[in-house]
Amino acid sequence: MKICIILNGEIKDYKYIKSIICKNNYDYIICSDGGANHTYKMNIVPDYIIGDLDSIEENIIKYYKSKNVKFDKFPTKKDETDTELSIWLANKLNAKKVDLIGALGGRIDHTIANINLLYYIRNKNIIPKIISEKEEVYIAIDEEIIIDGNKGDTISIIPIKGDAKGITLKNLEYPLENGIMDFSRPLGISNIMTKSSCNIKVNEGSIIIIKNI
Repeated sequence: MKICIILNGEIKDYKYIKSIICKNNYDYIICSDGGANHTYKMNIVPDYIIGDLDSIEENIIKYYKSKNVKFDKFPTKKDETDTELSIWLANKLNAKKVDLIGALGGRIDHTIANINLLYYIRNKNIIPKIISEKEEVYIAIDEEIIIDGNKGDTISIIPIKGDAKGITLKNLEYPLENGIMDFSRPLGISNIMTKSSCNIKVNEGSIIIIKNI
C-alpha cells in the first residue's frame, strides 16, 4: 500500500509534481489541509482531505465535496498538526510506503518539523520519503537502504538524534567503511553518486539522506 500525502508547503513546478504523482500510481492521495489547494491547481482529485480546513479556499472545498472526496475535519486547537493527522490516517489505511509532497519551503519551522516526521513515520514501520522539485529526502534507522538515481547526483547524509555509527557508503565518490558521523559535524555533505544507485548503511543511529535532483 503506497500513499501520497500532499502538504501545504512550497510547490513551484506543478507540471513536474503532477507527473511524479501520476507516475507513482498511489493507492490513496491524502491532502493535509491546504495541500488541497495544490491538488486543485494540478487538477487532481484526492481521496481524503484532513485537518482543521483553515487553509483551503472555500471554492475548493465546495468543488471537492461535489467530487465526493472524504473530509475529516478537526478543531483548530489540537495537539497534532494536520500532517500528523494525515500520517495517522495513512497508518490506518495500512500504508507500507508514504511519500510527502509539499513538505519543504516556506516557513523554516514547518520544514524542520516535516523532516523530523520522517523518523515518526519510520517508527511505524512505514517507509517514508519527501519529494520536491529539487530533492528527495530519505531516512535510515539502524539499517541499510539503496538510493536510486543517476551517476553524478549529489547525496548528503546528516545524522539526527545524536552520532551515527557504523556508516558504510558504497558507489559514492567518497566511500566509507564502518565509520562514525558526529551529530555536530557536516561530514556527509555533498557526496556524489558514481553509479545509478548507491548503498547507505547505518549500524547504530539515525540519518537523513538528501538526494539533489
